[in-house]
Amino acid sequence: MDVYNFNLGIEQYTVGSIILFDVGDGEPSSYSTIQIGWEASVSPKMHGDSRTRLAGLWTNDGLQETGCPNAQCGFRPAEGAPMTLGGVIETVSQPKGLKQTITIIIFKDGVMGDWLVYYGFNQDDPAFIGSFPKSLFTGGMANRAPSIRFGGYVHTHTTNLVPMGSGYLPTGDAMASAFMSNIQIFDQNGQASPLTQDSPTVITDSNIYRATPVVNGRFFYGGSFQST
Repeated sequence: MDVYNFNLGIEQYTVGSIILFDVGDGEPSSYSTIQIGWEASVSPKMHGDSRTRLAGLWTNDGLQETGCPNAQCGFRPAEGAPMTLGGVIETVSQPKGLKQTITIIIFKDGVMGDWLVYYGFNQDDPAFIGSFPKSLFTGGMANRAPSIRFGGYVHTHTTNLVPMGSGYLPTGDAMASAFMSNIQIFDQNGQASPLTQDSPTVITDSNIYRATPVVNGRFFYGGSFQST
């Protein structure tokens, strides 16, 4: 996926991420998840700036008593890793300009059952950066990820729109629109297969933000105040 940065206001954020999750019995307290992607945000409690970071989040109970962002708890950073959750992504894409991309791989270790996380920048081979221990989860995420989502989301406390992706509506133009590509799914045997068919799309306001169908493991998404 390509990564971006924007001048944002307090408590605004824009995210492009992979979300593994289990809704449990449908109650908020049974929701468990691991989310990893890029995030540009302004949060005085967290960073106090809007630099783009590799962001992560986990919870076993809908954030009622467990879970936290980045490497504050639960996540075990790998010694000597080139990046960690919460680390700054120094170089970002320019809309309609040079693209900077990251690769994120999350899969379950077949022996210990931990969730392993790999990260790569541009053409670098993805490197192991840490893990979420199996012991963090008691529901479905302890054994597998029943559901997965890809895409972007934004947040603001004001009426000012926040850019998603590159800020441009997805038209299939790789120079303007944000994208996620080479999407693959791991099966129970640890074998990865390309996502070759489209999947259901969730868009909360299609007048502002949109996403294209998945074609050959690739889709475009985003939008806001910037016109195409």
